Amino acid sequence: MKPISHDLFNIAERLRQIDPDYLLYRDYAKNRFVVYWRGKLAFVVPFEHLDERTLVYAQKTRRENADELEREIDEGNAAVWREQSKMLAKMKEQIKDYVQYDFERFN
Repeated sequence: MKPISHDLFNIAERLRQIDPDYLLYRDYAKNRFVVYWRGKLAFVVPFEHLDERTLVYAQKTRRENADELEREIDEGNAAVWREQSKMLAKMKEQIKDYVQYDFERFN
């Protein structure tokens, strides 16, 4: 891994403005950017390139925002659960129709 102190959009410097303990690295083995905080992995940048999204992601994933982030994740999971439940109910209804059709056809 190679530390990044300067880049085209000054992302490394702007990350340090968010938190002076943030250090940006390029992980060439896994072809990604990572941010460390006080020697510990803070987050893996989920984007291929460094840009404004990296700064927004850094702000969003800060410890101070953990409760809000957890709420967003829970809401997203609940929405997925509701959608899957609807699809399952629809599939059950289709199976019921197929079984009834086959039963009537052979009896």
